[in-house]
Amino acid sequence: MEEELCYSTVCFKPFDNQKSTVPQLEESVLYAEVKRKQSTSQTPPETSAAERSLNKSVLPAHDSLTEGNHFIQVQHTQAKATNLQLLADKEVLERERARLTTQGEQMNGTLDFILKKSSFLVDEYCQSTGNGVQCTPCPQKWIQNGSSCYYFNEDWPWKTWTGSQEYCEGYGAQLAIIDSVEEQEFINQQTESYYDEYHGYWIGLSEKKEETWVWTTGAELEGGFWVNGPSKGYMECVLSVPSKNPLKSWISASCYMRNRWICEVDVLTWPTFLQAQQNQSGPST
Repeated sequence: MEEELCYSTVCFKPFDNQKSTVPQLEESVLYAEVKRKQSTSQTPPETSAAERSLNKSVLPAHDSLTEGNHFIQVQHTQAKATNLQLLADKEVLERERARLTTQGEQMNGTLDFILKKSSFLVDEYCQSTGNGVQCTPCPQKWIQNGSSCYYFNEDWPWKTWTGSQEYCEGYGAQLAIIDSVEEQEFINQQTESYYDEYHGYWIGLSEKKEETWVWTTGAELEGGFWVNGPSKGYMECVLSVPSKNPLKSWISASCYMRNRWICEVDVLTWPTFLQAQQNQSGPST
């Protein structure tokens, strides 16, 4: 800003006592005194109203911006936490959906198994406990081996081959069908000698016609685990007798002869929430 100059005027008049009575033109001398205001370096200039207004407006704007940034950060943090929670909830729901899908498939499989049976004794599979209904893959006191359940009769009365098959059918099962070395070894381990060497356990193999041996499924025999080969005759059925060599334990006998027997049925897979530990006790009558 430019410096301001102030001027003041002083007037001096001569005085003469002798000539006081004579009027004359007054002569005057003017002295001009220049006074300079202090420089701006000593006294700061006053702030204009516009500058003051500008300063007042800038400070609140800065504060508002800071508060706005803080609000945005808070909102972002909350949104991030909400998103993480939603992802966790989604994962839980997906696991639950997968569980229910698996459970539904299991229930459909179980229902299909039951519907294919001419009879189904649900009490032999399921029992009520303090934790609700629990079901086993095999009927009570049957023995599971692989994908099959087996019942080994050990009590009186013994039955004919046909009577034994009818007993098995009452459980939706059939006389055992042996189609592997492992299965024959398992059966030989579970049987015991009784009465005499001619008595054993009926299995699901019989003679359809001379020298044609057929399983209860209708499939013809391939191979076998004969002691000395089958006897030739009419209405012959097959017994598995306990043997030191499990691969040589089959003999043929009249289907009317009374013996113990072995039933076999597929393992029943229950929905997970119904499954219980299978009891591996000996078979019941």
